[in-house]
Amino acid sequence: MPGLDADTLQMVLSTLQKYADKKLPDSYLLELDHKDEFPRKVLKELYDPGKLGLHLVFIPEKFGGLGGGAYDIYRVSEIMAAMDLGIATGVLATFLGSDPITVGGTEEQQAHWMGRIADEGLLVAYGATEPQAGSDLAALKTRAEPVTEGDKIVGYKITGRKQWISNGGEATVYTVLALAPGGPTWFVVERGAEGFTQGKGEDKHGIRASNTAALFLEDVFVPVDRMIGGVEGQGLLQAQAVFGYTRLMVAAFGLGAGWAALKRAIRYSQQRIQAGAPLSQKQGYTHKLIVPNAARLEAARAYIEWTAARIDDGAGNLQTEGAVAKYMATEAGNKAAEDAIQALGGYGYAKEYMVEKIKRDVRITTIYEGTSEIMEWTISRDRSRRAGATRVGRDPRTRARRAAHPQPARALPARRVDRLGRDGRRVLRARGDQADDRD
Repeated sequence: MPGLDADTLQMVLSTLQKYADKKLPDSYLLELDHKDEFPRKVLKELYDPGKLGLHLVFIPEKFGGLGGGAYDIYRVSEIMAAMDLGIATGVLATFLGSDPITVGGTEEQQAHWMGRIADEGLLVAYGATEPQAGSDLAALKTRAEPVTEGDKIVGYKITGRKQWISNGGEATVYTVLALAPGGPTWFVVERGAEGFTQGKGEDKHGIRASNTAALFLEDVFVPVDRMIGGVEGQGLLQAQAVFGYTRLMVAAFGLGAGWAALKRAIRYSQQRIQAGAPLSQKQGYTHKLIVPNAARLEAARAYIEWTAARIDDGAGNLQTEGAVAKYMATEAGNKAAEDAIQALGGYGYAKEYMVEKIKRDVRITTIYEGTSEIMEWTISRDRSRRAGATRVGRDPRTRARRAAHPQPARALPARRVDRLGRDGRRVLRARGDQADDRD
């Protein structure tokens, strides 16, 4: 099983928590939020191999990292989100940005770029999303046109625009998805390349300590050795190969932020006296605002840990399981933060208290790395296919038997299905080929 041993993981988590306690008080985090400021110094310290070297958890050992597994990264992501979801997003962006290289890069590309990220603590950005191509990466418009010398391709000129890119205005290295003649393909683009510019940071509802910016590429020349994998058309497969893994990280973000809000509500309930007793002794308060949220969050944790263990045991990418974990944990985290505002009353609604900020921050977890609606669609599609494979008539052996021994057609009674006809009347569909509308 890949990953850190228990002592190393505990050391990483303990060091990270001590750093947060010392360097990231609520007053500082609220100031970053108010100023909409990216904490460059904090990210530099987190990535400094001589200090925390947090990014090394995400990098395989053979490239100079610690080689954390899915379980390790879930634990780190949870504690990061409990500290500050904006800062956590900056760390996540580097991991996402390096994913195409880790998954699809050649040995030389992996050794060069992952080695640099490990040694230099580089910020990385993941350039996939476009103004008209969010979760539908197949709809991307950014183009990569081959540049040839004689009959040999020596590079590509990339033209297009990327939107909502975490670390977009701050990164040193970018992995950019573009449509080459052979299909969607990832390229490594460095900051400062001619024709490559970054937009101003977005003024966001939450995670204001993270940097989110658009990228503009106008005939940006990229040498052929920076085409990830060395073969065109592998981009979507490389992106899909880590969905289970990356969605598990965002699930951990929802879990960490949700518990950060709920813990504040619990402490408040123990201190606030109403009608001669603390709120923590009043079931009308605890059984509505505390207990259900704790149960939902811990149920999500159980699914996250189960999925992480399966990934670490080599069960595969587990895209649907990652989607289930993300859906459960981020929706639970949002609900916990919403109820924490209610639990604190006027104090919860005021911007000088952290639960108001946490609620704005955690909202993004139901949007980035696939919206909750996309997660629902993914889960529905996969589970419907699984169920369909076991239904009579879907089993290939059943179809073969029916083909060999056809049965005479017979009329079956009509049955009601849960939809409306075009005229608004219920549709009654026979199990054969005919249907009619009836009042």
